[in-house]
Amino acid sequence: MGEERSAELQAHAPLVLASARAEEKELDLLRRLVKKGVLELRPSLDKSGIHYADAEEVLKSGDSGFVKRVLEDLTKKGALKSKIVKRVLTCPKCDSPEVHSKFTCPKCGFDGVELTALLEHMKCGYIGTRSDFVKGSDLVCPRCSTTLSGAAGNYRVIGNFYQCDSCGNRFDRPEVLHVCQNCGRSSTYHDAAYVKLFSYRVSEDVVKEFGRELPILDNTRKLLTDKGFTVKLRAKVSGSSGVQSSFDIVAEKGDVRLVIDVSVEGNKNDIIGLLAKKMDVNPTRALILDLSDGDELTLLGKVYDIVVLKARVDQSIPDEFESFLASSVPKPAGSSKP
Repeated sequence: MGEERSAELQAHAPLVLASARAEEKELDLLRRLVKKGVLELRPSLDKSGIHYADAEEVLKSGDSGFVKRVLEDLTKKGALKSKIVKRVLTCPKCDSPEVHSKFTCPKCGFDGVELTALLEHMKCGYIGTRSDFVKGSDLVCPRCSTTLSGAAGNYRVIGNFYQCDSCGNRFDRPEVLHVCQNCGRSSTYHDAAYVKLFSYRVSEDVVKEFGRELPILDNTRKLLTDKGFTVKLRAKVSGSSGVQSSFDIVAEKGDVRLVIDVSVEGNKNDIIGLLAKKMDVNPTRALILDLSDGDELTLLGKVYDIVVLKARVDQSIPDEFESFLASSVPKPAGSSKP
């Protein structure tokens, strides 16, 4: 029995090892994305396929299929949150999104087709295509030679249709052919792929796990330190209730205590949680650095007397941060500067 168990473990060892390596690579991807301040991956398109440049750089892989599988696996595990951006037409052979569409004749397949109008000259009753009437820069009836302008030249458009330059076939609807600019494969709506494009955002739990590496925290810490504050990251402060509250940043200078949290997704629970901690700890000022695209926290901040500043895409310090400090720190006597 022992020998059979040992053989079974040996047989599965390569799979277990491969799984461990894959998980290690996924964790490294998440850690480095957070450290770079890249909390959202958006797709870009070129002839070779659909790419997520930041993920490809970290994974050191230009294989868009592999990168996509990694991102989908992390989404299933809850480490990333996906959102549909749009749909794109792609080649069924090579997955390239650079597909050129053209109209073709349903009879002979020629791509030289033209949309034209069928005209009727009201005076003599002649019916023909618009090209039949064209003479120089005018429209002239082929039957009675009347120039189609003024009362004598009244005409009407009976309808529109396509006409093939090769076989002369007339039809209401052309066949649409999609030609891949990468591999040359032609496809129709029957076999062309119409795929969803996703953006991927690092989940709040992952950011909390690797939160100390967020650029916005380090940038804020450096600025506050330069301003003479004693700064602690992920610090706990005891409140009047005796309970310890945790903040992303606690900065102290003299009698001034600033507490700062970072909101990744702009969830209203982030500011409600900070409000509860603020009431217990009673700091000089409370601030949220909002990394999301939403405005909900800004509106709630005015209600709860919590300053909300929108962080930049590169997670550098918002310009308004200086004003926040100036209003938080008392001015020295006889000085106009903070």
